[in-house]
Amino acid sequence: MPVATRTDGYRFPMGFKSLNHQKKKVNLIIKWAIIFSSILQIVFFLCIFFWDYYAGQATLGFGIEGETYMGIGMFYIYTVSLFLSLIVISAIYKADQNFGMGVLVFVPYAIIGFFVEYYFEIDVLKGIWAVIGWCLIGLMVGFSADVSFKVLKEHSGIREEYVAGLTGVVMNLVYFLLVCIAIETFYLSNNGLSGPGSFFGVAYFGLPWMLIHGFFGGYLAYAMNHQIEGIKKK
Repeated sequence: MPVATRTDGYRFPMGFKSLNHQKKKVNLIIKWAIIFSSILQIVFFLCIFFWDYYAGQATLGFGIEGETYMGIGMFYIYTVSLFLSLIVISAIYKADQNFGMGVLVFVPYAIIGFFVEYYFEIDVLKGIWAVIGWCLIGLMVGFSADVSFKVLKEHSGIREEYVAGLTGVVMNLVYFLLVCIAIETFYLSNNGLSGPGSFFGVAYFGLPWMLIHGFFGGYLAYAMNHQIEGIKKK
């Protein structure tokens, strides 16, 4: 077995050195996953607060939903697209493009989201399985980012900035489709999310907006990563 020698003359197997390197790499990936997951949760909270719950004349009083609610439920799904792509694809780059980082970013979000979703919506959902379903959606979106980035980079032959951009499009399209399935299957009633001025009613504008900004978010993640790498090399 190959060996490495320390400055004090002690010789140890190279496999030990490799194992230590892998451990440091895993710890680094976990650290970045926690950082980007925290950013993701903050962004989702702000998007929900400003573009969903408090959209328009949302409440009669602060923190109290009233009969004058004028917001579009779930509208934040459309508006969060650029930030979603930027955060997840930036995390993939920070993990040296290791497969699985997209899913890992959503793990803390899914765990915390379970309790939040249960508290706020268990009365309007068909059961606790629907709460679990909402938590799994994030993990599946992250998985779609992992798969699309890997497949596009290794098999498409297109430039990497477009790989990142198209990954943003794919993950946001998956997000939209999964949310549509959730709305149709998880709730006792979804009357407030269909018809003019509703989540489905504005999809003709919201979905193209979502996909275009998803591309910009992925492209921006690529540009920021390579800019930072260029500065480091200098």
